[in-house]
Amino acid sequence: MNLKNITDNELIKKTENLVRTERETLTTLLHHLREVQRRRLFSTLKYKSLFDFTVRHLKYPKDQAYRRISAMKLLNELPEVEEKINSGAISLTHIGLAQSLFRQEKKFTEKELTTDQKNEVFEMIAGKSVREAERITLALASNPVEIKPDRVKAISANHIEVKFTTSCEVENKIETLKGLLAHKFPSLSIGELFDKLCDLGIEAWDPAAKGKFAAPRKASAEPKKISQAEVRRNVFRKAQNKCENCGSTYALEIDHCEPKALGGDSAKENLRLLCRSCNQRAAIKAYGIIKMERYLDGS
Repeated sequence: MNLKNITDNELIKKTENLVRTERETLTTLLHHLREVQRRRLFSTLKYKSLFDFTVRHLKYPKDQAYRRISAMKLLNELPEVEEKINSGAISLTHIGLAQSLFRQEKKFTEKELTTDQKNEVFEMIAGKSVREAERITLALASNPVEIKPDRVKAISANHIEVKFTTSCEVENKIETLKGLLAHKFPSLSIGELFDKLCDLGIEAWDPAAKGKFAAPRKASAEPKKISQAEVRRNVFRKAQNKCENCGSTYALEIDHCEPKALGGDSAKENLRLLCRSCNQRAAIKAYGIIKMERYLDGS
């Protein structure tokens, strides 16, 4: 496109129109993402989550994907914000700052801000620069400390760097644990301690690991009745603790391939392991989005 021959007024007018179209396209995209999430369509394409779909399928960088999904969730809760996005009064960065404030307030006050209070925050930061919006949100916080989102960053082929913000109470717990292990592991780093805590957590909470180290029982003449716990362990072991559709390890649930409501039984051949999103997508396909709608809100 050759812009050298158009007039100054035409150039300004076209630029203004492009900016307006760009903002409107953003809100249209957010509505489309919301509908993809509502239908759990990313599961059909074997993505683990909407975030995974946005990064791997739509090719957004992770930070941009996170900001768009955060804005999508906000629009669902506060439709009034859409007008402010279209007018340019607030950006995705403004939304991120406000969302961080909302999460922080819920954490420290144990109370969710009301819809009116959230709208007031957006009224205060609308039209402000990012730096001004940062000052306003920090001033509104009950505990005026910037809480940054958790971050996991690859630093080599075999190592990652994990950053998160926590309380001084957690620091005291870390020091207590390091003290308890000091004789056996005198120079234990936080990363090494975290590794040991993960092992303990997996052993305690992994359904496939339950009874893993139990002593074998003596054979009985009577056929052994398999308990529900054993059935659950077998399903997890067979699936290797991963969703059988997308490979996710998050919020795993046992699903009936042929739904019980449609005549399916609980025989092991009819059981599979799915993550929550893939399970919900399977239910949508079996029963329809209208029937499942009430079970999907807020997730």
